Amino acid sequence: MTIALDTTGEIRKRVSARHRLRYLARTWLGLHRLSLLLLTPMLAVAGVVHVWGMSTYPRWVDDPGTYLSQAWSVQYEGALSPYSYFYDHTPAGWLQMALWSILTNGFNRYDSAIDFGNECMLIAKLFSCALLFALGRRIGLTRAGSAAAVLLLALSPVAVTYTRWTFLDNLVTPWLLLAFVLAYSPRRTIGAAMGAAAAFALAALTKETALVTLPAFAYAMAQNLDRRNRPQVIVMAAFTGILLMSLYPLFAIYKGELFPGQGHNSLLETASWQLAGRQPSGSVLDPDSPARDLLTSWLGLDQRLLIGALAALPVALVVRRLRPAAVILVVQWLLLIRGGYVPYMHVITLLPWSALMIAGAAEQIGGAVRWLVGRGRHLPQLAAGACAVALAAVWAPALSTMMTAREAPPLRSATEWVADNVPRNKVLVVHDAIWTDLVHYKGFSPRPIIAYKLDTDPAVARTLRRIDYLVVPNWYYDSPDAKRYPTLLEARKHAIAEITFGTGDNGVRIYRVSGFWQPRRSS
Repeated sequence: MTIALDTTGEIRKRVSARHRLRYLARTWLGLHRLSLLLLTPMLAVAGVVHVWGMSTYPRWVDDPGTYLSQAWSVQYEGALSPYSYFYDHTPAGWLQMALWSILTNGFNRYDSAIDFGNECMLIAKLFSCALLFALGRRIGLTRAGSAAAVLLLALSPVAVTYTRWTFLDNLVTPWLLLAFVLAYSPRRTIGAAMGAAAAFALAALTKETALVTLPAFAYAMAQNLDRRNRPQVIVMAAFTGILLMSLYPLFAIYKGELFPGQGHNSLLETASWQLAGRQPSGSVLDPDSPARDLLTSWLGLDQRLLIGALAALPVALVVRRLRPAAVILVVQWLLLIRGGYVPYMHVITLLPWSALMIAGAAEQIGGAVRWLVGRGRHLPQLAAGACAVALAAVWAPALSTMMTAREAPPLRSATEWVADNVPRNKVLVVHDAIWTDLVHYKGFSPRPIIAYKLDTDPAVARTLRRIDYLVVPNWYYDSPDAKRYPTLLEARKHAIAEITFGTGDNGVRIYRVSGFWQPRRSS
């Protein structure tokens, strides 16, 4: 009898819990049904624009292949890199991609690793758009204003280009937006603060450059503190964030690689190189600097989102809830001015905040006009919506080109030619974008060597005996950074061109190294 009563009580608890969950779900849907009705078509637009043409535009660049090869290594080798991991970036980004591949058989659902990377970037883009909408609502934007911010992020040509590339920064964006969404939780609970700190820590563990937004994040947290639990929130949030971020140096300590030493990589040594040892890009204020060239390339894709956000900054600084986002933009632009190293994908860190600035400023201007004329209840929403629609119309021709590009990237064509014409036992030096394809899909053994590893990985230098083929873009040989690849340049002197795909610097000329070639071994 006692057992039967206990069982009945357990069933009642489960039924009660199920009813409670249903009640909470119905309540949440009832409160947010209008937002969901508006957000759903926005996400559909963002998804269609992102997906349509992403396999052929933009061209393949360096870093995506590196991150995908590292994600592949996590899944199939249980290692952080197919080469020696030298702490070039925090590893959570490619760990996330590896986890998604493990759960969904990701690498085996495509013919190219780049296509799997495209899928990961699509997921990150959709989450970023949804979280940007939520953040807009939490900082006081109307539904129309939040939707306008989503459209600006979804449709800007510079955003479409850079969010299609498999960059860690695209995985940072949803974590960082989630951190701000939770920081502005209306309930102001300890749990929300801890969640915000955890999301920020995961952003930093995805790519360490997220740390430059820490002052803005702390400012947002401070804006939303409740006097009744302020000390507890500060302590628990700080503890959560520090605990998670400490996992990275603890990993290095466990490996015996925190400090520099003979015969092993070092976290601190690499961090010092990242901060002070890389070739400076100069300031965007210098017309002859690489940073200025990089900015020019961004503005060549679209200047309206980036310059419009700068124009909106004075308005945003007046609005209390917009100030943390404005601080992020100010800090990111100052990094372009200071004269240090500027990553190629730095613009990604500007995109969501620029969209938020423009939508927020448009609403504020519309509200000011409404106040002056004493009428026009919906002027703020109309101003934000009109701004987004006008920019979308201007961007339409560029988007059409990006969505209808049909020519296969030269590196993809080169991969197919190599698979069809080169014996599997040849030693290839290749661009990192095709390394995983040749290893995982095409079965080359010995494994191809990623070009920049020839002279940067001691293990490669020790074991290298010959090179049979070179498969890298033309710019490797002619760029100002060519001196970074002395072994590659020496190999080309002994090579014969076989076939060329594409034109210009981004074209790929496949070389067959003539006969047996013994490279000069590094000391």
